[in-house]
Amino acid sequence: MNYYIFGAGGHGKVVSDALRLSNLKCDGFIDVKSLNEWDGLPVFGVDVLSSMLNQDITLHIAIGSGDVRERISKELNNYSFSSIYHPSAIVSGTAKIEEGNFLAAGAIVGPYAKLGKHNIVNHFAVVDHDCTVGDFCHISPHACLGGGAKIGKGVLVGAGAIILPGIVIGNNAIIGAGAVVTKNIQAGVTVVGNPALPLTS
Repeated sequence: MNYYIFGAGGHGKVVSDALRLSNLKCDGFIDVKSLNEWDGLPVFGVDVLSSMLNQDITLHIAIGSGDVRERISKELNNYSFSSIYHPSAIVSGTAKIEEGNFLAAGAIVGPYAKLGKHNIVNHFAVVDHDCTVGDFCHISPHACLGGGAKIGKGVLVGAGAIILPGIVIGNNAIIGAGAVVTKNIQAGVTVVGNPALPLTS
């Protein structure tokens, strides 16, 4: 299997490092930027994908924005997407993880947790038992989802944030860094603080 990382940026370096430490060969990055190499690997333009459609390759979208990951995954829906785990990530044998997820160093996915497509569970983030995470979410470094929490599609959980057990977070909500979420959050709302409250202008 030949791995290609879509996105020659900072998160792409994190993904290529996880592949390297897992002894998996990455054949390069794909990006719209005019680069010859990134993190010691060649960078190819997006146009190269058309010649790879029938080859034994798998892609991983290494871009922080959930909206961008969603758009690219739809544009490239004829290709196979891989989930990539850093070797120090801990994943329960009963967890269900769909395509395109990335689990960074120290990430934990507990028993019977479910991750949708193309999520990032970043460094030392915890998705505890029975949690559900929708598609295209980002659980930032050191964030913690308590048992049974339900996270909708496209949610950003900021660094160090805590979602208490059983809490429901609506689609496209933003949880600020360090927030402690004690009540359900509606779709599209940004909350900050302890306890987390809607951000006011």
